[in-house]
Amino acid sequence: MKETETRLISIENRFSPITEQYRNVRTSIQFAATSGNPLKLLLITSTEQEEGKTTLAANLAVVMAETNKKVLLIDGDLRRATAGKYFNVLSSPTQGFSTLLSNYRQLPEEVIQKTQIKNLDFLPAGPIPPNPSELLNSNRLNQLFVMLEEQYDLIIIDSPPLLVVTDAQLFSSKVDGVVLVVRENRTKRNNLVKCKNLLERSNARLIGVVYNGAKAMNDGHYKYYKY
Repeated sequence: MKETETRLISIENRFSPITEQYRNVRTSIQFAATSGNPLKLLLITSTEQEEGKTTLAANLAVVMAETNKKVLLIDGDLRRATAGKYFNVLSSPTQGFSTLLSNYRQLPEEVIQKTQIKNLDFLPAGPIPPNPSELLNSNRLNQLFVMLEEQYDLIIIDSPPLLVVTDAQLFSSKVDGVVLVVRENRTKRNNLVKCKNLLERSNARLIGVVYNGAKAMNDGHYKYYKY
């Protein structure tokens, strides 16, 4: 599946081999959670653009919600928001994740939107701020995560790629786990090493790598590797 395709295959065809691959990723992530290492805040990122991270984040949110967990998907790409297209939600020019970060008086429930999927809510990116990295490096983000963790069982964040801007690295230091998406014939080995080093510097917990576009898989597009 290409990143430009905005179909939720996990909704359109719940019994397809591709949807089953999303469920396999879900199961692997669930196994990574323990009583000592909970996974309530999960970051989905990649090395560069067009490796499939947003497609994974959106469909993973759907299959997670199928387990009766209350799930929130955050479009954390404050520069190039795309996750809303999967739910027919356009990023508002006036409010969203970016305004929550900059306005301490605004409450999450004022900007979070319901989706057509039971148990799944969506927080759009909002207007593009002049200082995304500064907003993500603020105490306000920590405060928001505490508030949201009280309301949701799982929060999935779709962030920019690690090697494009510093945003994903800032997120990675504040979440419980990171899933890195790579794509066959696109992701460079040296970029993968760079990402690993960046995450280690942030003391991030890399719980797995999703290998996207594997030719050996007839219908599936994803393979999960525990890190």
